[in-house]
Amino acid sequence: MTHINIRDLQKMSGEKIQALAGPTAVKSGARTVGLLIPLKAADPDRLAAILARAEELAKGRDPAADDLALAQFGNVDPTNWSVEAVRALQAEWLKKP
Repeated sequence: MTHINIRDLQKMSGEKIQALAGPTAVKSGARTVGLLIPLKAADPDRLAAILARAEELAKGRDPAADDLALAQFGNVDPTNWSVEAVRALQAEWLKKP
């Protein structure tokens, strides 16, 4: 499905929206008035594997040298995305009401 019209959108269930293959244009007549992007739950096992791989790739790297190399790209996110840092961030968010 390349697009849906605005009237069809009013009739769609959450399940049907989540079943969309990807971003879908919302049209009113011939005009595109929006973009519907279904949200999918992340696979925790896949995320854990990616974090483990990133941690392995980061071993032996020099953060200061990385900062110098990345400076050519402008303002780069300096966040530490190690497994421990991600777990701490998750724990912090889980505490919030």
